[in-house]
Amino acid sequence: MDDSLYLWLRDQGILMLTGIFVTYISSFLYTMNAQGFLAHGKYRKKEDAILIFLGSTLILGAVTPILYWIAGLTITFIPPTTIFGILIIGTNYVLHYSIPTWKQTSTKSLLIYLLGTFLVILGFLIKIYL
Repeated sequence: MDDSLYLWLRDQGILMLTGIFVTYISSFLYTMNAQGFLAHGKYRKKEDAILIFLGSTLILGAVTPILYWIAGLTITFIPPTTIFGILIIGTNYVLHYSIPTWKQTSTKSLLIYLLGTFLVILGFLIKIYL
């Protein structure tokens, strides 16, 4: 593969992974749904919601360069298959955390966790043996 294409793909991967990190972190800070704005397990008033949303936006904006650096290290040292498996596991967890009626231990959830775990292990095995 041509070096410029590789560098472009790497840079795009770092940007995407940084966005994913920010999204994951924000999902633990607050949730918005049809009923309102939920932070720390409680529905908040409009004034509180604005402050929480603005504060988390400013904080996440400030830590984005650190997350970008971490994403760069991640892409450099962890195989893509493993990263994808971790993302599947993380996404499944975050969705179940955000939607209380979804059970972490349902058959479908466990199969998704198993798939993610398989990809994590496969990525490391590919890196070791190829």
